[in-house]
Amino acid sequence: MIRLRKRALLALVLWSAAAVASAAQETPAPAKKKQTPPPPQPAKEVHFPPFEQKTLGNGLKVVVVEQHETPAVGIQLLVQAGKAHEPATKAGLAQATADLLRQGTASRSAQQIAEAIDSVGGHLDTNGGWDSAYASLQLTADQLDLGLDLLSDVILRPSFPAEEIERWRHQSLNSLQVQIEDAGYLADTAFARAVFGNHPYGLPDEGTPESVQAITRDDIVAFHKARYVATGSILAVVGDVKAADTFAKVERAFGAWPQGADEKVPPVAEPKREKPRVIVIDKPDAVQTEIRAGHVGLAFTDPDYFVSLVYNSVLGQGGSARLYNEVRRKRGLSYGADSSFIPAYQPGWFQISTFTKTESTSEALKVALDVVEGMAKEPVPATELSERKTYLTGVFPMQIETPQGISGQVVQALKYGYDRKWLETYRDKIDAVTAQQVESFAQRRIHPDRVLAVLVGNAAGFKADLEKAYGPVEVIPYHDLDLARPELRKK
Repeated sequence: MIRLRKRALLALVLWSAAAVASAAQETPAPAKKKQTPPPPQPAKEVHFPPFEQKTLGNGLKVVVVEQHETPAVGIQLLVQAGKAHEPATKAGLAQATADLLRQGTASRSAQQIAEAIDSVGGHLDTNGGWDSAYASLQLTADQLDLGLDLLSDVILRPSFPAEEIERWRHQSLNSLQVQIEDAGYLADTAFARAVFGNHPYGLPDEGTPESVQAITRDDIVAFHKARYVATGSILAVVGDVKAADTFAKVERAFGAWPQGADEKVPPVAEPKREKPRVIVIDKPDAVQTEIRAGHVGLAFTDPDYFVSLVYNSVLGQGGSARLYNEVRRKRGLSYGADSSFIPAYQPGWFQISTFTKTESTSEALKVALDVVEGMAKEPVPATELSERKTYLTGVFPMQIETPQGISGQVVQALKYGYDRKWLETYRDKIDAVTAQQVESFAQRRIHPDRVLAVLVGNAAGFKADLEKAYGPVEVIPYHDLDLARPELRKK
C-alpha cells in the first residue's frame, strides 16, 4: 500500500477558535506510519475564568476576561460573513474577502499593516468559515491600543486594492490547480457538495477556478458592506487587562461600526434515501482510493450535541477509537480512519473518512460501515466509555490555557447563544452522557443503511465489487467533475 499522509479535513476542531473555518488541503506525499497514542491522562480541573459582557449601541457584543498570569492579550472577533452568505455563483467570495482584509486599508498599505503588528511582536490573522468570518490578534497587554486600532482598521476600512485582488486571484488559481489533482481534496469537496446539495454549506470554501475568475472587486466590496457589520458580531478580549478600561477602548475603536442587518443562515434539508448512494469519481491515475461516507449531521445547538461528542470519540476520534482499531490495526486496510461532526448554525455533516489501496476499496468501506452499525447494536462497555470521555474532558482544559484559547471558546459559546455557565459545565455535560444515550443516538441519528459514500480512485479496480455490495453506483469521470454543481457533473 502506498504510504500517504492523512489529509487535513475541512472543518475543524470542535473547540478551536475557528471551529467552522476551512482547513488547508495538502498534496499527496509520503508520510510516516501512525504511532499508537498514549492512553488518556486523568482529566484536569476546569477553571474557566469569569468574564464581563457588554453590548455596544450598534449591537456589537463585547466580552472581557481578565487574566493576569502573563502580560499577554488574545482577541477574537467573529463576524456573520461566512460562505453561508455568499451567492452560489461566487463560491470563495467569503474566504476571499477575509483574506484581503489585511491587504490594505484607507490609511495603511499591506506592508504597513504587517510592519505595525510585527514591530510589537504580535500576530494578526483573518479567515473565513461556514457561518462566520474570524479575526484573531495576539500581542502584549501594553500594545492593546495599537492592536484594537489595527483590528478596527482592517475590519471597518479595508480598501481592497486592485493589485492585491489580482495577486489573491493568481495565488488561488494556482492553489486550486494543485488541489484539483489531489484525491483527498476531491473526496472532501465532492462529499460536502453531495451532502448539502444547493445549500451554501456545500460550496467549495476557496471556490472553483471558474468562480475565482468571476469574483470582481465590486463583489468583494459589496459583500464586505453587507456582511461586515456590528449586528451579530462578537469581540472577546482576554488577558492582562482591566474590564472597564478595555470596554472604553473597544467603544472608541468599534463604536462607529455600522449596525447592519441580521441575515439568517438558510435551513439545511436532508435528502430522503431508502438505501445507500455511492458516487465514484473515476481518476484512473489514482494509486489508492479516498473514501468519505456519511450524511447530514446536527447543529451546534442540537440537544444531542454532547452525546454526539462522546459518540464520535468512541467511533472515530483518534488512534484509540473503533474505526482506527478495526480498519488500521486489525485489518491493515489503511494507515488511518476517523469520523467527525461539523456542527454549525444549521446541521453540518457526519462523516467517516479513510483511504486504502485500489483493490481493497469495497472492503474498507464495508468494514467502516460495519463499525458504525455496531455502535447501534449494544451499549459501549463502561471502561471504553470512561476512557473516551476522559479524552474529551482532558483536551478541553488545554484549550483554555492561553488568552487566545480562552477568547476562542468565549466567542464560540456566545455565537450560539450560550454563556459562561455553558463553558464551565462542559466537563459535567460530557461526564453525564451514558452508554444508553450513545446507543440511542447511534440508532436515531446515524444511518449507515442509507449512507452517502463518495469515493475517488481508479473505478476500474473496484466498481464491480461496489455494485455487488450496494447495487448500481454513480460514476463521474474526473474530467466531467464540476464541484460547483450539486450534481457534480459539468453541463
